[in-house]
Amino acid sequence: MKPVKALYVDWHMPRKRRGQINICKKPWEIAMIIRTSYFAKLYNGLTPVLYCDPETLLYYQKIGLDKCFKEIYPILPVNPDFDPSIFWAAGKFMAIDHVQENFVMMDLDAELRYKIKLPDADVFCSHVEGISPDDPIYYPDPAYLDPSDHLGSKYGFKWGNKAYNTSVLWFKDLSLAKEYSSAAMGFIRSISNPAPGFDVAYILLAEQRFLYEFCLYNAVKVETLITGVYWTKDTKRKIDPYFEDSNVEEIGKKGFLHVWGFKNEMNIEDKESKLYQSLLLSRPNLTKQIEESVSINSEIYESLKLATL
Repeated sequence: MKPVKALYVDWHMPRKRRGQINICKKPWEIAMIIRTSYFAKLYNGLTPVLYCDPETLLYYQKIGLDKCFKEIYPILPVNPDFDPSIFWAAGKFMAIDHVQENFVMMDLDAELRYKIKLPDADVFCSHVEGISPDDPIYYPDPAYLDPSDHLGSKYGFKWGNKAYNTSVLWFKDLSLAKEYSSAAMGFIRSISNPAPGFDVAYILLAEQRFLYEFCLYNAVKVETLITGVYWTKDTKRKIDPYFEDSNVEEIGKKGFLHVWGFKNEMNIEDKESKLYQSLLLSRPNLTKQIEESVSINSEIYESLKLATL
């Protein structure tokens, strides 16, 4: 089934629980939001839809980002019945539970600048991720995270050594998407006392590692945007992240960008500035819109700084 919507999620509660009380985005983040929603319409004819919380909607309206979306649903909870600082991508599952049309879900820091032809498959996602033995950060043994094995016991599978990256995600069958999101939320709500030290691993188990096993269990055909396998950083063996047997460079040149892969480097001001300038200048027709939103955002940031003095 052809998708009709491009789903995006921006939920402030995970950041708020970590201490970032006010919403204030970086210039490159604003540029990416404007670009990804624009490209979804331009190249793939998708209707950009945002799922967020009420506070995020007010922020988007203030800086003009609300104009990027045809539909906005501020339904994400301000007081969820789980820890959003651990399960920070749970907003995606709630969006899937709400949507009633076929969709492609994309991260706000990902963009597709070309028309994708969805394959003859049941599920389409960004790429496969390999799971290194004894990975303490991204994909540790699920037994450390969930001794009761909520998802494994529910479906009767044993966890393997692969995951699916969901920066781009499409389901041919909407009911299958909703079963996936419902099961993931069931797992999230089953974790009353998360084990300390696994801030990234919990959500990757629910979102990416489970998706691989879920598709295997349902015997559905899965294809990916990028071929090969992505290996996360192996701190034990001191190996940086890399793609193996992949066409990632070809896809990048064709028109796919996902900033998540080098967000740690974005803490370096010079690299952050260079990224923003490249995003700003590479699409002149979007420059004015980006600059206007960034300017208003800067005013908000300065007023927040003055308020704390």
